[in-house]
This record gives sequence, structure tokens and C-alpha cells, in this order.
Amino acid sequence: MQATDKITSNPSNVLFMPGVFNETMQLLNDAHEYFFLFGDDDQNRIDAQLRSLYTCEMSRITLRLSSIMSWIMVQRAVFTGKIAREEAAARYNLDFQHICMVDNRMLHGVLPSYVCYLLDRSLELYERVVRLDDQFRQLH
Repeated sequence: MQATDKITSNPSNVLFMPGVFNETMQLLNDAHEYFFLFGDDDQNRIDAQLRSLYTCEMSRITLRLSSIMSWIMVQRAVFTGKIAREEAAARYNLDFQHICMVDNRMLHGVLPSYVCYLLDRSLELYERVVRLDDQFRQLH
């Protein structure tokens, strides 16, 4: 059993938004497996001029997913009463929207297809969390 299986299979660890949490964990696992197993080979196969772009987009995927996970943990802390909603709203925001909301569709056919898949999925998930964050802010 992998670490992500232990986290997602224990309901006491996921008190808030299990669907978004589980999807984020699965995408983190998918990205990790790709980068660990195929990332170096794919990066070496692409044109040298595109390698920095490839590295930047790998970082964008990681940033999106880590920002989402951080946001989920703050929302969970608010839900369980460990952080006041006002404090969360003032101190803990969904970070790096100016970087994470970049649409990467123009990279299809330029970067390896699985990187584009991860970019698309992470952007879709990040956009959903932005909408959730907006809804939470309007409610409180």
C-alpha cells in the first residue's frame, strides 16, 4: 500500500471535501509517477530550447497541486474549528492564481502528451477550487 492509499482510505483523515481531496491526491500521485518514471527521458527527448519550458510547466503542475492541497487543509482546519473563518480569510488564500490560472492548451503538440494531460487536469482542478473559494468567501 502506498502512502497516498493510506491517506485516502482513512475517512478520519478527510473531514472536508473528500472528492476534491481524493482527486488532488490522485493527481499528485499521477504527476509523481510520471516525473519519476518518465520525466528525465521525456525531457532529454525534447528540443534543448524547450527544456526550460518543460521544467517551468512541471513546476506549474506542482504549484497548482500544492496550492490546492494547502487550501483544502486550511478549509478543513476551519471546518473543525482549529482556525477561525475570519483568520483563514485574512491569512490563508488560494495562492499564486496569476501563475496557476495560465491556460496551457497552446503547449499541446509541443510538450509530451502526458505533461499536457497533467497541465489540463491540474488547471481544471485549480479552476474548480477557485470557484469553491469564491463561493466560501461569499457565504461568510
